[in-house]
Amino acid sequence: MKGQKTYEAALLKLNEYISARNMRKSRVREMVLEQACMLPPLFTAEQLAKACAAERISVATVYNSLELFITAQILHAIDRQRGKSATQYEVIPGKQTYMQIQCSKCGRVSEIKDKAIDHLIRVRKYINFDMQRYTLLIYGECKHCRKPKIQTEK
Repeated sequence: MKGQKTYEAALLKLNEYISARNMRKSRVREMVLEQACMLPPLFTAEQLAKACAAERISVATVYNSLELFITAQILHAIDRQRGKSATQYEVIPGKQTYMQIQCSKCGRVSEIKDKAIDHLIRVRKYINFDMQRYTLLIYGECKHCRKPKIQTEK
């Protein structure tokens, strides 16, 4: 089961993060992570809270866990920046790079691979900074939204 494998990888990363910072392990936090791994690839905090409701996990715990998972590089947050849409999350344990394109009109998000951009970013050196990973999000219009709308005359 893909969700179970994702959960196992994410849990390993969470436990490493928690151990390195002498934080307390929490079964509730693990349950939130498990629910996140069972949701579709892009989910909202509200969807996760609803999935956790059956386990009697509070909304505040869900939001606190989301922040921890982002900091631990287990989740990636995608800010939709389209008034009506909320931030979406994706489980990404193990990914070191993350490149996406997002349509500014419909909100479609697609992961891309661009070896030239990846190479440019990886060879770039920064003074007093050692890059560990990067995220690139490119906004524009997808092919569906660029199609001219055919207007019917009455």
